[in-house]
Amino acid sequence: MVAEQPIARAKLQDELDTLLSDYSTWRMASPFALLFFFGSRLAMVSKALFQQVTNFVPIVGVTSLAIIKTDLTWYQAILILVALILIFVFIVAVLAYRRFRFRITNESIAVKSGILRITQTDVRWERVRAVNLERGPIERALGLAQISLDTAGSAEAEVQVPAIKLQLAELLRAKVSIETTVSDSIGEEVTHDGYQLYHMDPIPLGKASFCTQGTLAMMAAALGAFFWFAATLYNMLDPDDNRENEAFWRQAFNVAEKYYVTFADKLEQLTAIPVTQSWLGMTIPGILTIFILITVLFLARAVYFCVTNYDLQLLRRNDALSTVRGLFTKKRTNVKLERVQSVSVKMNVREIGLKLCRLTAKQSKSGKEHMLSLPSVPTSVRDEIVELAALEAGSRLRLDPRTQKFQPISIVYFWQLFIGSIAIPFLAVSIASLFYNFSWLQWVWIAFFGAWIPICAAISLVRWRKAGYAVDLYSMISKSGLLGYSLDMGKFKKVQRVEIEQSFIQRFTGKSTLTVFYATTSIVVPFLARKRAIQLHDYISHVITIRNTEWQ
Repeated sequence: MVAEQPIARAKLQDELDTLLSDYSTWRMASPFALLFFFGSRLAMVSKALFQQVTNFVPIVGVTSLAIIKTDLTWYQAILILVALILIFVFIVAVLAYRRFRFRITNESIAVKSGILRITQTDVRWERVRAVNLERGPIERALGLAQISLDTAGSAEAEVQVPAIKLQLAELLRAKVSIETTVSDSIGEEVTHDGYQLYHMDPIPLGKASFCTQGTLAMMAAALGAFFWFAATLYNMLDPDDNRENEAFWRQAFNVAEKYYVTFADKLEQLTAIPVTQSWLGMTIPGILTIFILITVLFLARAVYFCVTNYDLQLLRRNDALSTVRGLFTKKRTNVKLERVQSVSVKMNVREIGLKLCRLTAKQSKSGKEHMLSLPSVPTSVRDEIVELAALEAGSRLRLDPRTQKFQPISIVYFWQLFIGSIAIPFLAVSIASLFYNFSWLQWVWIAFFGAWIPICAAISLVRWRKAGYAVDLYSMISKSGLLGYSLDMGKFKKVQRVEIEQSFIQRFTGKSTLTVFYATTSIVVPFLARKRAIQLHDYISHVITIRNTEWQ
């Protein structure tokens, strides 16, 4: 292992001057950057297709129509569709690569990008907060790296340059870093001025993969789309209609029914349970099929999480923190503690049970590449990071929903949530009852009063009970949640502005909404007593006025 060595500013500048002589004019990226453009655009297309059902359903419909109208099989249609998408992405990637230009000088870095519309972005080094590195297997083999710049508060000014020399990338990172240190490779443990705060071993990694956010929602969306698609096709088929364009779908349903019955027979033979003897028993194979599908989706999500967060390390180097993670592609992100604007902690039900949490420390509006993101780490690590990144000397605030004492929110907040959730459905059913005389409307009213209102009341009550805020002389925390918890913390000396708002209901009840704005987020305290809101507003404004440290 090669240790990180401090480098003198003069030596750093000499090395930079030598390298930058070749980059002071506009130049194309390395040919290997084509892999970056292809991979990034393929990821964008895949995300647009599979995360948005509205984009995925038309493609399925067009593919199905092509199969009906031609002699193609399902396998041929899917292969042709995938080939067309890859060809399209490759053409776009080649055009983006050909248009891409960058220039690096001692004063700034500039990038030209785009296909039909060319955009030039110039960023001066004094506006850059951090230079983050990413290296895939090919880049590590060739001594290259991809750099992304975290700028001072604007996501639009963010710059990415793929496939540049690792030496230049490290020197640029050192130029921006306070420590100005250089490492021969990313992913190495700091051995001199820094040390390892946390390392995610295989067992914690497995626990964290079980708690990945969005897994249950992804499963529900996939199952919902599947049942909706199946029901739509089933309703389209008329048993008395023998049109040729529906013959394929009838055959598909017959094949599915055949396999389903075969599965039920096998299950009956293995378990000796009379599955096929009644319609209720025949639902058991369907339940098992759904369970298998959910398990496969869950495992796929867990494997993706493990690959992207493999060998996660949290490193501290004086007043800066770094994370290194990834199995195939190593990603390193650097955050300076003095520039942290806000810290957020989120906990779902699984994480609460395992005493884990997701922690994010943001220093700008830029994307995930420029924030300290720790998925499902122990609460002890959370407390240490919060103490380093968010708290001032003397502050006792902690991002812990159980031990931190939070001030409750007014009961008016519950009534606003409750009335807001039932008002529109009530009006919709009432208007329908006035103009139409459907017999099933009585069942709608029964469902509304018997199910919808109790559910909305329970949800509103939980949200109100979990809402709260905590404040001291240095920081503020807001708390919210339904099944889990979400907490946001910000230091007063990083506040950009503070506002007090009053709605009609708040004016009537003597309450106000206090909003504290940061560069990365905003902390909202609803239905705060008017007098208390004014006191906090005046104090925060006073801190902003007299702060003797430069806002960063």
